[in-house]
Amino acid sequence: MRKRPRIVLPAAAWRRGHLLLPVACLALSLTAARAATAAGAFADAVVSFTPGAHAGFNADALPDVVLGPPVGGGDLQGSLDVVSLGDGGSITLAFRDHIICNGPGVDFTVFENAFHAGSPTGPVFIEVGIVAVSQDGEHFVTFPYDSQSFAGLAGQTPVYSNPDNGIDPTDPAVSGGDHFDLADVGLPWAAYVRITDPGDAIPDSGSRIPPGISGGFDLDAIAAVHACVSGSPTQTPVATASAMPTRPPPSATSTATPSPTPATLRGDINKDGVVDAADFTRLIRALFGDDDAGDVNADGDMTVADCPALIQYLGDALP
Repeated sequence: MRKRPRIVLPAAAWRRGHLLLPVACLALSLTAARAATAAGAFADAVVSFTPGAHAGFNADALPDVVLGPPVGGGDLQGSLDVVSLGDGGSITLAFRDHIICNGPGVDFTVFENAFHAGSPTGPVFIEVGIVAVSQDGEHFVTFPYDSQSFAGLAGQTPVYSNPDNGIDPTDPAVSGGDHFDLADVGLPWAAYVRITDPGDAIPDSGSRIPPGISGGFDLDAIAAVHACVSGSPTQTPVATASAMPTRPPPSATSTATPSPTPATLRGDINKDGVVDAADFTRLIRALFGDDDAGDVNADGDMTVADCPALIQYLGDALP
């Protein structure tokens, strides 16, 4: 294959360009990445809601009350922008335009309304939920959990992200909520998340107060930390022990036809199957090195024009 020409800049332009061009490209990339993340971070629909005993709070506000970003109240206050599942209740949300994909570390966050009693160091009022994920909405894989330590359950951590405070709900380091990694259940992607309140089967704070007062697990929102476009090459359904075989969700690649390789996804410069901000790092290297992977717009050159081209591919799912 013919090696594409490198960019040659005059010395003065190079001294400016080797700093300014990557910075400008990176600034554009971060803006686009944040826009794409915001558009695809949250669930698109409530597929089912099966209320348990004492449920009902904000049920009339479904589905919108659980589809947007979390409305966290911080350490000392639980949000009222929630729906209560009730003891033993369950809710299933779908990610359609964007799905949750397995990336490094945390892949999605479940936001409830846990809070510290009295002070930020006080005990946490907890109503836990069992979390399960699915690719087809029929066969679910449950995240492993411990009913005594609550490890692996949602509903333990206060929520800090709120549309009014600018805290990013897709940044697990600051968002609050409880975090889940698809690698823990062996799935490369998921399009459905189900939360189930365990009732008295797990002795959380809610199960210790008089019946009728606690409404069980209170769902605020679910945010995808790693979101990718539905139907992308990464979205090949996999068979699990409880689902042989799984069927692809709407718009996914059929298992009857071989999926395209990640190299066919234009803009996926680092060939990890997802067009995201990491591709800009590779593009910047390509602009000033021997790597010819950065010709995003397929014009035979690696130029600044490839930056907006990659931004376009990164945001192609925006409305």
